[in-house]
Amino acid sequence: MSESLYRDVLKDHMHHQRFAGRLEPADLKAVVHNPLCGDELELTIVLVGDPSEGTHRLIQEARNQVRACSICVASASLMGESVQGLSLKEANNLGIAFREAMETGELPESPPEFLPPLMAIRKHKSRIRCAALAWNALEECAQQANNPT
Repeated sequence: MSESLYRDVLKDHMHHQRFAGRLEPADLKAVVHNPLCGDELELTIVLVGDPSEGTHRLIQEARNQVRACSICVASASLMGESVQGLSLKEANNLGIAFREAMETGELPESPPEFLPPLMAIRKHKSRIRCAALAWNALEECAQQANNPT
């Protein structure tokens, strides 16, 4: 895929956000902030499966409410699209792949579909935190599932 095609994917997710909103009641909820630019994101997740399975439970539905820049909106939309039906562990592994690609600048051998479009953001180091916000919320939700209170 060409760079312009990736840019088009990001623009589409910016203007037509997928999986936006809030789920109530939700099994997991995380609210994260980027104090540098004021971005705020709330991720709510409904799970299926036995609660004793922790991060092996499946994401029945995930929604995010974003009050943020367009990069954060696009990343949250791509994340929401990518995690539906996955286990929390599988979804969290996507977040790890995102973070590793942002740090190294290299895509894994078989990158998840959402990742190549987000790589363009890496050129703007200050915006990586914006793109990471949704993935940080997902990681927080996975930690909640592993450590229920």
